[in-house]
Amino acid sequence: MYCVELKIQPTAAMTFRVLPGSILNIATYPFVPPTTLSGFLRRLGMMSVGLEIPETRINSDNPPVYALPPHYLALGAYPAKGTWSAVHRTNRQGMREFNHDAFSRIYQDGEKANFQLHTWEYFIAEELTGYVLADSRNGLEYFQELVGYGCKLGKEGFAIVSEVSEIVNLHQETAAKYPSTIVPMEALLQSQQFVSGCDIYNMYRYKWARDTSYQSEQEGFLDNRVTKIEGFIPFVTAYFTQDTGNPPTLEYFTDGNEINIPISLVNLLRGEAYV
Repeated sequence: MYCVELKIQPTAAMTFRVLPGSILNIATYPFVPPTTLSGFLRRLGMMSVGLEIPETRINSDNPPVYALPPHYLALGAYPAKGTWSAVHRTNRQGMREFNHDAFSRIYQDGEKANFQLHTWEYFIAEELTGYVLADSRNGLEYFQELVGYGCKLGKEGFAIVSEVSEIVNLHQETAAKYPSTIVPMEALLQSQQFVSGCDIYNMYRYKWARDTSYQSEQEGFLDNRVTKIEGFIPFVTAYFTQDTGNPPTLEYFTDGNEINIPISLVNLLRGEAYV
């Protein structure tokens, strides 16, 4: 297994909306979800070869998806070690219904009934570390061309890729370590380990179309081909935010140092496991 590590520099507060959720309480994940990172890097790849960012207007009949092809596995991006990050919650007035225009008027007269109090969370981070895995090193060099490119990231936010590592060769190892990414909750439950120091989230992954095929490493990445997915599949994940002195014992793809990717996450995102 091979990997590239990306340093991502946010330029503003970000929101990666937790779903399912309330319309009155917009909560955020404290990291970039794998599907979000995949779409972000796909758009940067298109930009790097001179293509326009695809239209993002909602099409309720057949919404197009632009993500990395399945032979590149985006695992999400997380606060870089030794840097500051936090979730900031705000309270603000928002519209009660989405089909009225009073909210945008400069002068308000008698329309206060259409307003209500909302809470909105923003994820603020100095720097993020993202990971992309592949079975072959061929093609991973294209991610090194994304340095200096940036675009919208998440529901709210903007970020730039500031650095991409050399291609790293990972080996398989069973060890008691804290994962560099999220880890499927089922992997922890099946091993009957005592879990501490982690938060638990509902998340979604791609359901890949069965007829997907690619003729080269660039196809579906450095072009404007729509990604073939059939929908999204929910799963439950754990995210370790602190060192409690009791790291989980898991099977990892690792460089033997700082990169520790749970194999269960790789299998799940590929659709090779259902949890």
